[in-house]
Amino acid sequence: MMPRNRTHTSQSVALLRRLRIIVPVFMLVIGTGTIGYLLLENDFGVVDAFYQSVITVSTVGFGEVQTLSDASRLFTIVLILLGVSAFTFTFSILGEYVVAGEFRGSVRARKMRNKISSLNGHTIVCGYGRIGNRIAQEFRSVDQPIVVIDNDSEVTEQMKNNGWLVVDGDAGDDQALIDANIENASRLIAATGSDATNLMISLSARTLNPEIFIVSRADDESNEQKLLKAGANRVVPIYRSTGRRMAQLALRPNAVEFTDIALGDQEIELSIEDLIVEVGSALDGESLEKCITPEGANYMVIAVRRKNGALEMMPPTSTILSANDVIVVFGTRDQFSELESLTVSKIS
Repeated sequence: MMPRNRTHTSQSVALLRRLRIIVPVFMLVIGTGTIGYLLLENDFGVVDAFYQSVITVSTVGFGEVQTLSDASRLFTIVLILLGVSAFTFTFSILGEYVVAGEFRGSVRARKMRNKISSLNGHTIVCGYGRIGNRIAQEFRSVDQPIVVIDNDSEVTEQMKNNGWLVVDGDAGDDQALIDANIENASRLIAATGSDATNLMISLSARTLNPEIFIVSRADDESNEQKLLKAGANRVVPIYRSTGRRMAQLALRPNAVEFTDIALGDQEIELSIEDLIVEVGSALDGESLEKCITPEGANYMVIAVRRKNGALEMMPPTSTILSANDVIVVFGTRDQFSELESLTVSKIS
């Protein structure tokens, strides 16, 4: 795991690495000049020697502190040459930083941070392996804003070039989650290949944003309860889910195919969505019969999840809804905006 309180991007680190070379070079040259003048000029104090050394190295053209001996003048010539060499070395190092594109990379990183900080209600995907890649593609296909966190610099660089919003770091690190603007995120998916890392991510995310909805991957089914206790709202045991899907495909291929179409095929205008009934909305305290007109409607409420977690399948039209209930709807996408307007609070 990367150290906490990570404050520098890779571009900033590259610049600091160069400064660690440049600063000691100038300190060495000025220090050599100061010591040399102290040894060559008996009347020079430390301040005089240091001052004479600085104005010589910087070549600003000020006069001498006092008339120098021939030996000191020869030493001054050598010091000037050293100073010019140090400046040449500095410009070459900084020039390499700019020409290599690291300065442009720093500007790009700043722009990305600004974009991420402006997001609200976005999804954070932790881990961009095979599963994380598929998750990110699904969200992009429905134009949902996402931020991906990954600690593989080659992967993140490629993603940046492809237009993704990326945080380069360990998702178990609080600072990486903060950089991904977790405070304003609505969902987080922990999709790394390590259950221990996913547990740490869930715990950190829940601490930083108590309201966020967390879905976590679990390779070992025995870790499911641990992940739930750590803060995950839902846990997906990869092998159990894959095995169940393969079995369902063998037993009821047509039903599974229909579900796939409803959930994921953008060319088909059918979909399954869930909507939260907000406080003060048209559906708050009203029945499905009163607030949803069956005649001519291109959607159907197939389930209601109560705020206490209870799930009611195929609820009758007499069902009374309350604030924070979730209704699961099946129908055409163009009708969902109309239904969604009934779930939005009218309280300003």
